[in-house]
Amino acid sequence: MKQSFPSSGNRAVSSFFTDHPVYTTENDSLLNHKNAARWFALLQDAISKDVYTFENILQGKSGPCVQVNGGAFTMMSSYDYLGLIGHPALEDAAIYAIRKYGTGSGGVRLLTGTNQLHEILEQKISSFIGTEAAIVYNSGYMANIAAITALFKKTDRIIVDEFVHHSIWDGLRILGVVPQTFRHNYMLSLETALATVHLADRTVIITEGIFSMDGDICPLDRIVEMKKQYKAVLMVDEAHSMGVLGRGGRGIHEHCRIAAGEVDVYTGSLSKAIPSNGGFIATRRDVALYLKHGSGPYIFSSALTPANTACALKAFSLIETAPERLQKLWENTLLLTILLKEIGVNTGQSASPVIPIITGDSNKALQLSKLLFNQGYIANAVVYPAVPPNRARLRICCTASQSAEQIKGFAKALKKSFMKIEGTTSCPSTQKSFV
Repeated sequence: MKQSFPSSGNRAVSSFFTDHPVYTTENDSLLNHKNAARWFALLQDAISKDVYTFENILQGKSGPCVQVNGGAFTMMSSYDYLGLIGHPALEDAAIYAIRKYGTGSGGVRLLTGTNQLHEILEQKISSFIGTEAAIVYNSGYMANIAAITALFKKTDRIIVDEFVHHSIWDGLRILGVVPQTFRHNYMLSLETALATVHLADRTVIITEGIFSMDGDICPLDRIVEMKKQYKAVLMVDEAHSMGVLGRGGRGIHEHCRIAAGEVDVYTGSLSKAIPSNGGFIATRRDVALYLKHGSGPYIFSSALTPANTACALKAFSLIETAPERLQKLWENTLLLTILLKEIGVNTGQSASPVIPIITGDSNKALQLSKLLFNQGYIANAVVYPAVPPNRARLRICCTASQSAEQIKGFAKALKKSFMKIEGTTSCPSTQKSFV
């Protein structure tokens, strides 16, 4: 019997528009601005076309197979890259930490919120990456905010890759700096920016290891060369690359065979390859000491919970002792990359487990996501403002826990969905590449 799948998307969203069939933010005291108006228009349009697939509520653990609204689905957009969510050793570590340290921290790190686990985790992160020290924050987002607002100044010249994460842009806005940008991963553009005459106190370069929406990898070796030549400071966001790149999963510097100390500041997440919560900054000892007393997210935000801290700590040990997970991740990435190439979809310059399927048009991305949902696959659409208006996509993430059968099944469903959208019965690759 053919399985029927439940409706997609958070039911609270669809019920809102059922209760408010004609809704406007125009005269609302809280929502009378362009962003709100644009979002409500997009949401209402997606609901009316039955292509709203955001915020599906999982009924149980995340992983390669998930339950949504009573139906079973294959997850293709989770960034649990090493497939460690639900690992018994992580769950045991979290439970033990709750029993010993409680459910909460009881304060901010600088005052009463630091416990033994925080210190041990920070030592593990610094030794894993190869820096002198590390600091744990309660999210990767806040780690970027902390690094930018505490370490850099309005009088600095800050040059960023145009595709860096939203948290970096928010940190720069809080700092009050309008940065220079260089074309994404284009080293001539970066060098041109660096060579421009300026009167700034310092020059700062900010980039990412793996770019979260495009899946391509920064050429860190070349960036380090230019950093040295122009005497700049270098910050790298490792959110998607730590645990994924390099022979031991230590990140972009290991992948590019660069000494860890060549990067001044690493930031990263503890919610991706490390399947917990939190973020970190890894850097020199003196810099870390200052950040513990001079960064707002450390001083004014509650400390990471014992369960999350213990889970992250155990995950690092598993990465170091179970390299087969990293190998499996890249085997799955290669398999899906080959299958998508055969179909003829546009995956940009992805060279990692983050694989965009770029449709360009937001409506097409939403429609494609819904068609896949109807076949039992969760593949999230990403639209503006997360990506430029003409660069809508599905963001697919390979994980070590996906089976070859699941990946092949997804590719088959994707091909079928594209054929339905394009109104053809031919293989997409014989028609055109989808852009």
